[in-house]
Amino acid sequence: MGVEKKSDGGALLPASARADWADLRLFLHVAESGSISAAAKSLQMSQPTVSQRLSDLEFRLNTQLVVRGPSGIVLTETGQRIKEHVAVMQRSASAIDRLMREFDDKPEGRVKIAAPDGLGSFWIGPRIPALQRANPGITLSLDGGLWPDSPVHDDIDISLQYDARKFGDHVVEPLATVHYAPFAAESYLKLYGAPKSQAELATHRTVHHSAVQLQKETWDPKAEAVRTLSSYNVETNCSATVVMSVLAGAGIAFLPTCAAAFIPNIVMLGEEPAASPKLYLVYDPAIARVARAKSVLEWLQDIFSASTNPWFAEEFVHPREFAMRPGAGKLLYEAPD
Repeated sequence: MGVEKKSDGGALLPASARADWADLRLFLHVAESGSISAAAKSLQMSQPTVSQRLSDLEFRLNTQLVVRGPSGIVLTETGQRIKEHVAVMQRSASAIDRLMREFDDKPEGRVKIAAPDGLGSFWIGPRIPALQRANPGITLSLDGGLWPDSPVHDDIDISLQYDARKFGDHVVEPLATVHYAPFAAESYLKLYGAPKSQAELATHRTVHHSAVQLQKETWDPKAEAVRTLSSYNVETNCSATVVMSVLAGAGIAFLPTCAAAFIPNIVMLGEEPAASPKLYLVYDPAIARVARAKSVLEWLQDIFSASTNPWFAEEFVHPREFAMRPGAGKLLYEAPD
């Protein structure tokens, strides 16, 4: 397939000159995932982008690597043999990366974090100045996953995620419990009143975040039905849109209870959370030995500590109690000292 790539002298270029490492790694993701859509999800890229880059790689190598089908992909014989070599390359690259990290113990440099966009924007972002004051040599890359085709990272050092699956030899440790509950702005409740039951909540306008779907087993079945079947949904995949819509009185949304700390004039409806998924801290153990990464890990553990931030405790604490807890601070968000 395609035309063989030639050098200016007319000789066929070696495969090493025709295959970009980033695209070979992408091919390995596709091969191991079994489908282009699954690989796109794990790479935080769009499916068309992964498909096009795979086709470009096949063109440059002048061979077919996969056979595409409705149920996924099947490797060709050539694709299987190339996959084996790329897997060896990936292991070697990872070994080099771990080795360099062991020798890189400077307290300054860049640390790359991936986090859900809402927590990244409204919880982590406002607390970055404290990290900067304590560690002036550290710079951050914070990827919220909103633009899969324009990631801010090559390789993530630390990930905050709701997925507890084991990733190789990575450390996966619980960081916080994030309690979700229905919230509405005071202005909305003045106009439409507060729902008196789950069934009545389903008749109200709701603002729905399409990505709030992991750990479904933690959701109350009635609340999940209300969240997904409400008649007047505003649906978005952006947490900032949810926050600003609720603040403006567009409807009721299921938000983390910590939202009461940074959204003024909102009210939690009911006495119990609708869901309480776990948030996990995921990182390579080698990165924890690097001074700058260790400082960032300790900072993340501190800003999600339930001892000072009771809304992240495993035991549910109603927002009205926040200000009454020792060390909890004020109800509304103010920039940390």
